[in-house]
Amino acid sequence: WSGGWGWAGRDVSSLSAMDSSRRWQRNSVVLEQARVNMWPAGEHHLGVHWMSGLEWNKAELNRRIAAGEFSAAQCLSRLTDGMPNFHGPINGPGRPTLATKWKQRVSGASAEDIDAHVAALREHVARQVAQRLGLLHDGDAATKKRGADDAARSAPTPAPKRARTQGGEAAATWACGLRIQGKPGDPTPSGQPLTTKIFVAKANSVQKNQQEQLARIKKGELSVDYALSCMRDGGPLRRNWGAAADAAVRQHIDALCKFLREIKEQARAGTYA
Repeated sequence: WSGGWGWAGRDVSSLSAMDSSRRWQRNSVVLEQARVNMWPAGEHHLGVHWMSGLEWNKAELNRRIAAGEFSAAQCLSRLTDGMPNFHGPINGPGRPTLATKWKQRVSGASAEDIDAHVAALREHVARQVAQRLGLLHDGDAATKKRGADDAARSAPTPAPKRARTQGGEAAATWACGLRIQGKPGDPTPSGQPLTTKIFVAKANSVQKNQQEQLARIKKGELSVDYALSCMRDGGPLRRNWGAAADAAVRQHIDALCKFLREIKEQARAGTYA
């Protein structure tokens, strides 16, 4: 069986001595899960970008896995050369993986840095597969601790610490597929920074503004907390819309705030669907 992993072998050949920090992406049982759980057919995206940095990209993979867009095993399959696909060639020259694409498209980054970044992403999801299979409990104490740490980071927990990455401050918390935190300048899943827009119009109905904000929040183009800060009492939206002199406008903005607070509370509790 292992003879079929020529491309996967070349993909990690530079990682000599079986570095224990990358053990799970080499584990035969984990790789078998990736082989049988192929990347979903159709239009799907990993959502990661070189400029966003490693920690942000890990968080984005966690978000999409938690949202059910793909599984950790399917993600590992897409990131690994030599894996089969539902249609077309295996991952390799005929269907480039993330590392190959970045080497072709990203300027100013060395092939070694790209390989290390993608290998870290592979290990991140490979450990999730190993944890689901119960393999982490068979390792030494250090391995167990790393697995527990990864599991905690992978779960849609309320408020993980924000970290610095090569693409700027890491993207803020996601919960139940909703972007809860984030300020202008933070990266989005599309690779573009968050703007100052909160995607409401005074002429729209409350429902239309709610729908637009929710759509942007799900895409990561707006955070709940930033929108609420802009709509707070005395905040810029209320000043711009003249809320102090117009009760209908105040009620409109109050309804928007109430809606966002409710979905935030549900997402934090894990009950938003």
